[in-house]
Amino acid sequence: MSIIRSLDSFSLPELFKLIEEDSKSGRLIVETPISQETAKRKGIYYVWFKDGYLIAFSNCLNQKGLIELIEKREWLSPAVVSRLRKLCPTGVPLGTYLKKMKLLNQEKLNLVFQLQLHQVYSLFEVNGGRFRFDDFDELQDRILTIPWLEMTGHRIKTREASMYALRLMENSPSFVGQLPAPNQMLTKIVAQPQLKLTTTERQLWDMADSQTSLLTIAKTLQHTVEMIQMTAFRLIAVGLVDAIFQPQYEWSTDDNALKLESEVDKAIAKLGSDIVSNNQQAGDESDWKKKDTSLLNTLGSLFRKKNL
Repeated sequence: MSIIRSLDSFSLPELFKLIEEDSKSGRLIVETPISQETAKRKGIYYVWFKDGYLIAFSNCLNQKGLIELIEKREWLSPAVVSRLRKLCPTGVPLGTYLKKMKLLNQEKLNLVFQLQLHQVYSLFEVNGGRFRFDDFDELQDRILTIPWLEMTGHRIKTREASMYALRLMENSPSFVGQLPAPNQMLTKIVAQPQLKLTTTERQLWDMADSQTSLLTIAKTLQHTVEMIQMTAFRLIAVGLVDAIFQPQYEWSTDDNALKLESEVDKAIAKLGSDIVSNNQQAGDESDWKKKDTSLLNTLGSLFRKKNL
């Protein structure tokens, strides 16, 4: 499967959720938009996945991204790294090999992987760019599928990476247009979250009962509506809940309701009759506007009577 989309039409949170749900293995290319000032892209980035897990990141295809992170911290000399790069067996992550050779400890490998992840997180703020995702099967005849020299040996679930990225974007305007409305409610779509949630995320999850609006939740938890909306967006983006609209009216079938429906039907029928009459006999425009306004007022009165 190959997916090519603009980041405006298909977001990274949506793609990451798809990759984990389908246990995809492949390479993601993210291209930043072309600058109007320089007519160039800020960068092209590569993210690799295996069985639904994120396993590596780089800003180049020369297999030197991880090595450069290590060299910048002067943990190993360039000469040593260059030699080890050639000695590292195919099929073994470079980080695992360096640990086996006792050249890097677990703490340093953890840090390097976190540095890779923070570069992934920054991609979630790219606006107007595009991406391409290819299954490894699509890449077999073109490039090395698993980037062993870019791998620390660590991995993370893609939805977990997505959640961390969205938390860092707490005050970012990138997803403002996608936030659920304050009058919407949340409904759970999984039995239990398989991610570690923050206190607010857990509280919102517990209150996702398909009946309580986000506005009510915000008042109950004494948080701003904006904060609850952003928290809800994260839970939606990683596939834990879905947003539904709160019904505006509770329609009943008692005698009064049936009577009201009959009155509304008559009013609508009169509207149709007046329109036909107006088409057949071109009357005074001001008279027609008076009829139109009178009818709209009648309909409004009927609906107000229903709400009472």
